Amino acid sequence: MRQLWSGKFWLAIAAKICQLFIVYLPVLLIDLAFSGIITNTSFYTSYLGLSSTFLGVLKAVMTAFFVVLAIPFGRLSDRIERRYVLYAACLVLGAVSIALPLCRNSLHLMLIFPGIGISMALFWPAYEAWLAEREGEGQLIQRVMLFNLFWSVGVTLGPALSSYLYGDTNPFRSFYLAAVFSLLTLGTLVANSLRTSDVPQTDASAEIASEPPETLYPPQPVRTTYLNLARCANFTSWFLLGVLRRLAPKLTKEMGIPPTTFGNLMLTLGGMQTLAFLVLGTGYSTRWHYRFAPILIVQVLAVVSFLGIWKIQHTTLWVFAFGVIGVSAAFTYFSSLYYGLDRHADKGNKSGWHEGILGLGILLGPLLGGILADSRFGTQSPYLLCAVAILIAILIEVFIYFRAGDPIL
Repeated sequence: MRQLWSGKFWLAIAAKICQLFIVYLPVLLIDLAFSGIITNTSFYTSYLGLSSTFLGVLKAVMTAFFVVLAIPFGRLSDRIERRYVLYAACLVLGAVSIALPLCRNSLHLMLIFPGIGISMALFWPAYEAWLAEREGEGQLIQRVMLFNLFWSVGVTLGPALSSYLYGDTNPFRSFYLAAVFSLLTLGTLVANSLRTSDVPQTDASAEIASEPPETLYPPQPVRTTYLNLARCANFTSWFLLGVLRRLAPKLTKEMGIPPTTFGNLMLTLGGMQTLAFLVLGTGYSTRWHYRFAPILIVQVLAVVSFLGIWKIQHTTLWVFAFGVIGVSAAFTYFSSLYYGLDRHADKGNKSGWHEGILGLGILLGPLLGGILADSRFGTQSPYLLCAVAILIAILIEVFIYFRAGDPIL
């Protein structure tokens, strides 16, 4: 009891909280910058009179750079100090943010946007691997939870801020803000590297040796099966998130829905996603590990939600549907990242594959959705496309599951 009244005790608690905050703050800041740029560009293309097809192609080109470079940059971070890779990512994104207000036509945007894909390919595999190697800051599931919470807050607030800041009289405010967030990310990374230059690192053999016998993981073939299931589900989740985050701002604006309403819908999606990450980071969620049924259920609910968005334009229904989609996306992302990082020595490589696969989903979603929106099927059709994509993914997952002969549902 005396300890509770001790000044040293509370100072230690405050220092621990500050330490955790500095470690995870870069994720929040970089996603504030990135998601703000993506949302504002969608509004800006509508202001310039550019088509949905062009917007889909623009985001696809950016994401193609991310997909192609995520794996080699992840491997690069296994060979050199990861902090240098992270520094480069922040500088590239900051430079792009400053250059975007100078863009006045489609060619300008097409020349600038690959830089965003390069910066994200530099940042995410290196950061995820660096985080997974840290000791003394909780078990892997807790670190993954905190990581997911911070980036989820970033991608939730980024589109909302961009939606509220956007105006046709001055469409560049979010770009300038993104440049500030990029520099702040760099500053926190530098501060963190100065503070933690002597932080020990983990390796896969040490993790396995320290694991209690009753919590040992299933055999390698089973783990591989579930990693493949999670990656397939996560690919589809980011296919549909690509449509909602990169294409929907333009589509909703052209449907007469105010940007602020879209921002509120994305707040709902991000808020439910964040709450889901909180639950998934608890010990209770471990009973869902290596079970197919939870992944299947959240995907079925996402299908129903997208069918509702496609058929009915009603704000209350859309709020509920966006919330369900957020939960589904959180579950698949958490599963893919956690299965890929735990008990693997090549964490940079595994993180690169994780990011590359979800990046391919982000590439195809807005690209195909933009083409479909400009066709005779209309601006609502990309949401039907998302429902069909999830159904196809479910069929592939069922095939993978029964081919492996795993009796665990």
